Amino acid sequence: MPDRSVRARLRRVSAVVLAAALAAGLGACQAVPGTGPVQEGLARLDQGEKQLEFNPGLPIEGADQEAIVRGFIRAATSSANDYEIAREFLAPGYASEWDPDEQVFVDEGTQSYRSTGDQSGELLVSGLATVDRAGTLTPLPTGQGSGETVMSFQFERVAGEWRISYAPNGVILDKINFPLVWTYRSLYFLTPDNRLVAETRWYLNRETLRTRIVGGLLGGPSDADAAALRSAFPAGTSLASDTVPVNDGVAHIEFSAELLEGDADTLELVHAQVAASLQSVQGVTGFEIAVNGNVVDAGQVETPDTHVRSSENLVTTLVRGGELGTLVGGEIEPLPKLGERILALRPDAVALGENRTSAAVLHPDPDGGSAVSWVSANDLVTIDTRSGLAEPGLDRFGYVWSYASSDRNEIIVRRPSEDAERLKLPALTDRAPVAVRVSPGGNRLALLVAGDGGTSEVYSVAIVRDAASRPVGLGGVAALEMVVSGTPVDLDWVDEMRLVMLSRASAVTKVTLGPLGQLSIDTGTVSHAVAVSGGGTRSLIRVLDAEGRLYGPQGSGWQWQSDDVRLIVRSG
Repeated sequence: MPDRSVRARLRRVSAVVLAAALAAGLGACQAVPGTGPVQEGLARLDQGEKQLEFNPGLPIEGADQEAIVRGFIRAATSSANDYEIAREFLAPGYASEWDPDEQVFVDEGTQSYRSTGDQSGELLVSGLATVDRAGTLTPLPTGQGSGETVMSFQFERVAGEWRISYAPNGVILDKINFPLVWTYRSLYFLTPDNRLVAETRWYLNRETLRTRIVGGLLGGPSDADAAALRSAFPAGTSLASDTVPVNDGVAHIEFSAELLEGDADTLELVHAQVAASLQSVQGVTGFEIAVNGNVVDAGQVETPDTHVRSSENLVTTLVRGGELGTLVGGEIEPLPKLGERILALRPDAVALGENRTSAAVLHPDPDGGSAVSWVSANDLVTIDTRSGLAEPGLDRFGYVWSYASSDRNEIIVRRPSEDAERLKLPALTDRAPVAVRVSPGGNRLALLVAGDGGTSEVYSVAIVRDAASRPVGLGGVAALEMVVSGTPVDLDWVDEMRLVMLSRASAVTKVTLGPLGQLSIDTGTVSHAVAVSGGGTRSLIRVLDAEGRLYGPQGSGWQWQSDDVRLIVRSG
């Protein structure tokens, strides 16, 4: 049930909705008891970037076809007046047909042009990612054989000057200009138990940003998250205005009458989604929601209550010298009782629970194979004994996640007091995951696989839970999050929205940070690295090499921290 402040808000929302509905000639909405607090999401994206205005040039008299294409590409840095300058490079008959909103193609910045005929040519670009119409970014393959993307153009003469009579829909931006013209934001959607979960979306960094964010909430979660998340807006709700104006820091959002078909609890959840999703928009401190000109709800934008690892989990935990504990000042502070119980199993991998009183452990079993067990100071429950077991995970709700390469289509999920669930993994073209990791908030599963052409790929898949937070399925669509050169080695979550991955080329192991829905970040190399731990913050990422040496981030590289480490103990 909601706490007192939420119950008070429910009463206020209900009263305002009733008045607005009567004024609009609509039926009143009945207030019903709350369905539970909205608790979880992401920390505020404190992005205060200014809106940059590019001023690309118009077509130059006498320009050849290549110059027209390159001018057209540069002109796409300005979206002013529906890409008015870019359309000047197009033939009049095609200018209105070209759709710049279909996608953004982000490239390395190396573009070569070749003529393919008297009135045709091709631009060859090395792609990094695409952004679709909804604002979802997807990385592109970068391995050997992936080649360049070919963009075809056709031309015609207009008053003696070359103009483009056909160009691919969408815009092409290099990796330098892309984050200057576009900006990412977190949109918040709801789980069945009404926790807020973020998705990253990219939008033009213009006055339309707040309108696009609200439109994104109405459009619902991405295909990858649709099975696990939802928007609280009643069916058919739309923006009643083309813009979301701001006056004295307050965004005025006018919705269609369908919004009033929701009860007070529904409007409370709409309020939570809007408050969380607008909190990173510069100049917006509050909002009001209106229907037919009548304000039905108002509030302040706010950072949502998020699930973050507790301070006791923001530490480096190791197995070293026959001890399991926290690394403090070069010494190990043993984890009492539970640590001794785990060490007695001769562990190959350990994932500590959120409260550090239980763990999921991969260890030898008496029959000569391996087992995954849930372990506390006093109990041990065997979870999985299949062959080819990988490192297990333990989510914040107490469920052990166990994957085995011998059964690559399913993952076993079990809490010690319950029966096991076998959840079907998404098909990844028959590639067996090298690592499977559950996110700290328990919202997503990350899978590390070998890609084509000597690359490593990371996919995320939504975890579907019931109202009691029990995992009941996985989303049917896996979202590609990272593509990095080198063969896959290891993977972990840094926090709910960032991954860190190891990939190897010869003796050098790359360490790559992967924020969900963004371009990956190269953070240097560690020779012969075999394991990585996310740690909860970027400063607590730890890398272990084959000789038992432990490294942590230092500036743009990696600094030695300890020797003789046998295992990094993961949190969750």
